[in-house]
Amino acid sequence: MVKKKEISFLIIGAIILVTSFFYLDTSDTLFGVVIDQFSPIDWDEVHPMYIVKNSIPIELLETNNNSCTVKAENFEMIINHQYFIKNNKVTEKLQYDAQEKTLVVPCDELQGEKSRLNILYVTEESPQHAMKWEYFITAWDAEIP
Repeated sequence: MVKKKEISFLIIGAIILVTSFFYLDTSDTLFGVVIDQFSPIDWDEVHPMYIVKNSIPIELLETNNNSCTVKAENFEMIINHQYFIKNNKVTEKLQYDAQEKTLVVPCDELQGEKSRLNILYVTEESPQHAMKWEYFITAWDAEIP
């Protein structure tokens, strides 16, 4: 009998939790903040004044299976930006070697021998997606500064 009551309370609690997740605005609650950290960035939700955009040229140096080592001369300018608080996450993900000034990226993301690494991040003052970042690689165009 006690087991049935415990299971009933557990099921009711789960239903309430799921219902509140879908029907209530949870953005200002602790639950909403935790969920927001793991959700992908919707750049349309972020006001442009909270977005910092950077890009640098990268050049292919070495290929090892699907991991490509690229030269990234100006990468420090991106990670040392005053608003980029989670720069250690980027350096870890892209395996930045400060001495050699290289990164390791998936080869299928490269757009040729020379590409452009773009990094966008949201400042901590942003009401949505604060301190989140994203990178992508595009084709090199010498006319784009």
